[in-house]
Amino acid sequence: MEIKIIEHYSPNYWKLVTLRDKILREPLNLMFSEEELYLENKQIHIGAFENEKAIGCLILKEIDDKTLKMRQVCVTPEQQNTGVGQKLVKFSENYAQEKNITKLVCNARETAIPFYESLGYSKKGEPFYEVKILHYLMEKEMK
Repeated sequence: MEIKIIEHYSPNYWKLVTLRDKILREPLNLMFSEEELYLENKQIHIGAFENEKAIGCLILKEIDDKTLKMRQVCVTPEQQNTGVGQKLVKFSENYAQEKNITKLVCNARETAIPFYESLGYSKKGEPFYEVKILHYLMEKEMK
């Protein structure tokens, strides 16, 4: 497995869009708009690949000069619980530290809370609904 930063609108970017669409959007009857995808051009796209096939994804969006938000985190169903998600998050944390980022945050689905807690993230505030699903703000201070 290889984890790497992907250029916006590259062939690998479209593989990640397909993965995100299948795992995160289709079950909710949601579709990406062209504008949504275009506006991702300033975000950091991280992909996990096995034999050129996209098996995991994570996007980092700058909130301010010290905070990045993880979004659109997903792993193919057959690769879940194999460490791919953990490796994606660790890769993003290493990237953040290289850029002198002091905090990572994410809006985690309720089902993902144990995953993020196992990686040192903690819930902040009250639960809220995003794309029709209960979420929690989670964060981790970088050392």
